[in-house]
Amino acid sequence: MHDPAPVPAAATLHIAVFAGMAELVGGRCIDLPWDGGTVADARRQLVERHPQIAPLLDRSAVACAGRYVVDDEPLLAGDDVAIIPPVSGG
Repeated sequence: MHDPAPVPAAATLHIAVFAGMAELVGGRCIDLPWDGGTVADARRQLVERHPQIAPLLDRSAVACAGRYVVDDEPLLAGDDVAIIPPVSGG
C-alpha cells in the first residue's frame, strides 16, 4: 500500500490594495482563495469578502504582472494582482 498524494495547499491570488481601500480592509494585501477565473470573478469575490470596498472597487483598475488587465482576462493562482484606485488631482 502506498501513501496517497499530498493534498495541495489552497490556491491563492495575492492582491495589493492601496490608499482608502487598504484602510477599509485593514491592510495592504488580500490573499484571496482562488480556483481560477477572470478579473471580474476576482472583483465579485473581493466584494463578497469585503462589501465595504464595492464603490471604490467599481472605479478602480486592475493590474497583473505589471500591466493593466480587463475584466474578462483570466487570472491564475499565484498571480500578483494590484487594485489601482482612481487618482484625482491637477
